[in-house]
Amino acid sequence: MAGKVYLVGAGPGDPGLVTVKGLELIQKADCIVYDRLSAPELLSYAKEDCEFIYVGKADRHHTLLQEEINELLVTKAKEHACVVRLKGGDVYVFGRGGEEGAYLRDHGIKFGVVPGISSAIAGAAYAGIPVTHRGLATSFRVITAHNRLDQTTDMDFASMLDEKETLIFLMGLSKVGEIAEGLIQAGRSPMTPAAVISHATTSEQRTCVGILQDIERRVADAVLTSPAMIVIGDVVRLREQLQFFENQLLWGKRYLVPKIGRKPSRLAALLRAQGAFVQEVTVGEIAGIHALYGAAELADVDMFLFTSQNGVDCFMDNVFASKLDARALGNAKIAAIGSKTAERLKNYGLRADFVPDQYHSDALVPQLKEYMQYTFGNDPFHSVSVWYPTAKNADDILMDDLVEICQCGRLNVYENKACTWNLQDGFSGYDGILFTCASSAERLFGDVSRQEIKELEKSTRLYAIGPKSREALEKAGASYVVEASKNTYEGLFHAVLEEGVL
Repeated sequence: MAGKVYLVGAGPGDPGLVTVKGLELIQKADCIVYDRLSAPELLSYAKEDCEFIYVGKADRHHTLLQEEINELLVTKAKEHACVVRLKGGDVYVFGRGGEEGAYLRDHGIKFGVVPGISSAIAGAAYAGIPVTHRGLATSFRVITAHNRLDQTTDMDFASMLDEKETLIFLMGLSKVGEIAEGLIQAGRSPMTPAAVISHATTSEQRTCVGILQDIERRVADAVLTSPAMIVIGDVVRLREQLQFFENQLLWGKRYLVPKIGRKPSRLAALLRAQGAFVQEVTVGEIAGIHALYGAAELADVDMFLFTSQNGVDCFMDNVFASKLDARALGNAKIAAIGSKTAERLKNYGLRADFVPDQYHSDALVPQLKEYMQYTFGNDPFHSVSVWYPTAKNADDILMDDLVEICQCGRLNVYENKACTWNLQDGFSGYDGILFTCASSAERLFGDVSRQEIKELEKSTRLYAIGPKSREALEKAGASYVVEASKNTYEGLFHAVLEEGVL
């Protein structure tokens, strides 16, 4: 029995503008067929075993013809229960979603539609331009500037002369001059305000403002790139009052964030929220190490020490695989290194009893010792049993310190494995590279010479979340590393913010 295909609008570019239903389907999908205009960050929400198929269309360069995409959707529906066709903007606003839906219906495939936010409205809004405004525009018209003949001669410019109607042209960057000239020839004032918005709602958004008479020259001078949209009408004048997106603290800054695992980076999200362009690159994968625990041995543990969210997840996976649940931890105390680790414990109905103020081992161990003495008495060294779920390839520094204050058992519950990665343009063009763990530094710079790192530092700032990351960078050849004063994603973000706005 064939599965179901969902035509999902991904929104105009900002991944935060996808709908709740659209995101739920992305997380559920067995296969995602996506195009060039979809926010690539959305793919990181998919299941680990999801099949990804790129069918993007750039100007005059199509990965697959539309007819081939239609057939592909039918084929994949016969292989998977849930197929998501992820399309930029809204599926039915010049997205050819209607053609795909009709083809699926004709071939007996069930389909659903999840509308998306169109760039026609959101792109203008992110540039500070409302498509309607009392006293200026009572309606708006959305027009495609790209037709089968690739020409503007069939546009009815004579019907576009109402000054109270905002005109929005999609896919028209190469035809800005023709459109402006056509409107002027039809009778629209050459002084009519016009704007061209490139890469709308993304950190690469650029907006060029002028009038019909000079907008072609201004766009050429600005060197805008597609995808782009054109907005024409008096509402463009409101941009000076209403622009907000291009005024953010890190606007125009570019950062590289190497990460472990495919999940979206919270650090990247913090940077994007302030207008930065962020390139995420996965340099490692998390692989759980399976083990079974007995209820009796868990009951004998006095305290569990979790140092990461991965440690929590992989340990609890093993607890569940042992046909146990959170109750098996009994009355044991739980220590969590970092607020996010403590939050992850809550997903399993567990509350951290102790969350230290500082996370590096020099400060952590004294805090742990003080807590254990307060909780278990003045002489915990030979009586308190502590389990420490961690990564197989984590160093022994913390473990070596722990065995001096308690009976500590190290559990290797996951492995941080290296994976292949690629940066098409290398390390050039970034204002900063942010490292959240030592292994990301070791892998990103593993084949980079010390001299190359010295050259990189002339134009790119290196940031470390804590001492271990900083030491790994210095070992690789870095001479100046900005270390977060607080060893959290938020702390690293604030370190970047302080540097970025200077």
